[in-house]
Amino acid sequence: MGPNGAGKTTFLKTLIGFIKPHTGSIYVNKIDVTGNSELAGVFMDYVPQLTGFTSTTGFPITVWEFIEFSLVMHLKKMKLKMDKSEMQKTIREALNIVGIDKSLWHKSIWRLSGGEKQRLFIARALVNNQPIILLDEPLSSIDPEGRMDITNIVSNLKKDKIIIITCHDPEIFLPISDNVVLFGKGIYYIGKHKETFNINILERIYGKSAIKLKDHIHIYDHHN
Repeated sequence: MGPNGAGKTTFLKTLIGFIKPHTGSIYVNKIDVTGNSELAGVFMDYVPQLTGFTSTTGFPITVWEFIEFSLVMHLKKMKLKMDKSEMQKTIREALNIVGIDKSLWHKSIWRLSGGEKQRLFIARALVNNQPIILLDEPLSSIDPEGRMDITNIVSNLKKDKIIIITCHDPEIFLPISDNVVLFGKGIYYIGKHKETFNINILERIYGKSAIKLKDHIHIYDHHN
């Protein structure tokens, strides 16, 4: 969590190795993956924001083809082999886990709603079967019902994987979060939900955008 410009997306891109930090190092299982996206990709998958993912920037491809292509490229990168029937099973399982209706599997990805596109990107990460998934603003441009669906998917995935999320609506994910990282204005806090989500800490991070009304804390959306 943190205000706009705090570096949440930059933080995720640093973890996955797209950006090399000026100082410090990134270790996974005692392996230095700093600035090395290929090595970091052995352990984690990055699901970017949907911003810019529109039909004007893409090419004709179905939901199934999109996931299949990702799986083929991952197997090639990892120098792994998987027969056709196993690939099909893996793709079906991923699409079912994220709840994309079977009627859409062979339709163009550009016919999907915002929430369905987000599920598609999560499914793409699932077929790669990495132990860590990074989700950058997974609830952006999604209606309230879709947000709850994505939250439920994440809640189920975290039973078997490490999920690291940045989010514009932090209260949705807080109940299922094991740890919270708040940063902005050159300071940061790390702790459990109840330790970090209090008005004294949030005012230091968000300034006047964080307010407490009776027993509820609110952060203005345009600063999340």
